[in-house]
Amino acid sequence: MKPAELLAGLPVTAVVGAFPDGQEVTGITKDSREVGPGTIFFVTPSSRAFLADALARRPAVVVSEEPVPGEIPCLVLTANARLLLAQAAARLYGFPSRRMHVTGITGTNGKTTVSYLIESIVGAAGEKAGVIGTISYRYNGREMKGSNTTPESVEIQSLLAAMGKTGVRYAVMEVSSHALDQGRVECIDFDCAVFTNLTHDHLDYHGDFASYRQAKSLLFHRYLAQSAKETRWAVLNTDDPSAPFFVPAPSVRTATYSGKVGTDAYPVSVEETIDGIALGLSLRGRRMDVKTPLVGLFNVSNILAAALAGDACGFAPETVAAGISALKRVPGRLDRVETGRGFYVFVDYAHTPDALEKTIETLNRVRPGRLIVVFGCGGDRDRAKRPVMGRIAASLADFTIITSDNPRTEKPAAIIGEIRSGIAGGAFKTIEDRKEAIAEAIAMAGDKDVVLVAGKGHEDYQIVGKTALPFSDRAVIEESLRVAG
Repeated sequence: MKPAELLAGLPVTAVVGAFPDGQEVTGITKDSREVGPGTIFFVTPSSRAFLADALARRPAVVVSEEPVPGEIPCLVLTANARLLLAQAAARLYGFPSRRMHVTGITGTNGKTTVSYLIESIVGAAGEKAGVIGTISYRYNGREMKGSNTTPESVEIQSLLAAMGKTGVRYAVMEVSSHALDQGRVECIDFDCAVFTNLTHDHLDYHGDFASYRQAKSLLFHRYLAQSAKETRWAVLNTDDPSAPFFVPAPSVRTATYSGKVGTDAYPVSVEETIDGIALGLSLRGRRMDVKTPLVGLFNVSNILAAALAGDACGFAPETVAAGISALKRVPGRLDRVETGRGFYVFVDYAHTPDALEKTIETLNRVRPGRLIVVFGCGGDRDRAKRPVMGRIAASLADFTIITSDNPRTEKPAAIIGEIRSGIAGGAFKTIEDRKEAIAEAIAMAGDKDVVLVAGKGHEDYQIVGKTALPFSDRAVIEESLRVAG
């Protein structure tokens, strides 16, 4: 496809110069490092700083919202470069979302677990699932680590196209508020959108809760609403007070779930232990029984969401139940580390006040001994949540060790100080080095105690300054267990 063909009919306001004659498009990008002959470079607010580097690599076409200095053979002007990038990406890769069932999941907590559950349901149906999410991008035996929960629009379209070529007919995406706000999922034709919950997070980016909620709602009010799919479903958690803001237009069907009777999916019976959950649920009036090693009553909500999403895919209740029961673990989500001893250790991604509180409350209900919590807060991120999380941990756990998370460019001691400012009582100590903090918690654990290492979950790195250093909570725990004998 030539540049003129790729951009024909899209919202271009002017073309300065001439499209290269006879040259095929070799790629489109907003990343200057990916520019080469035949590339179309898009100047967005985040890529403008790298314009000089991009021009030095001689792109075929430059797309911008305003004039660009220097001699450029072909400059395309547009009112919204991010929007045009997404539209061009969908066209370049042949609109792959139109040929598969696409489920998008948004909310503060639960997105990853719901994506794993839906993936397992699709597998139980004998189908292939492709997943784009926080832990990885994966399909048909291939797995890649991504830099973002939801990648840029070009990468999404490329992934969906690659999935389709390997026989994937069901795609599942975690959709972040950043991605929605920045239009990364433009031109994806969703079949189903799931709302899990909404609590305090990412206010450093969005500014206030109302703006955060507005960004999340775009999945329903813009992207699901404009999808070309004939049948579209919105799956909503009506236990969350923000649910009314996500109710879609009448042209989209709505399915609801709750911990209470009266919705399309709700629990009939729940038995919770430290080894998992035995759950009876009603799915559109039909009883289903599942057993899962996933720990925590909050996973009941995740299971209900996945069950309705599986139903929206057209799978039978027996298939949905089999898929839910088949999932053994979700990396970094109350993820048990076998100790071979008389105590329990869990790794969890909880890095928001709500997630940390729910995780601690869960373990408090099922723990046979003391609860020891290790956690920190990330640097260069929402500072308002730090004292809140300190108060939650110190007031709910038997003992808390405050440590580093991903300090980034902040001083770990300063972050720990802000966490401590919210603590009014309780037993706690501070150990700046995360490895030492984890080792201390393992050494403290006695028979029947529970250790929770929270904040990083599945991550296998720690960001110090601007460098990602190898670091895995699970690996450090396993090493600490070996050292402790």
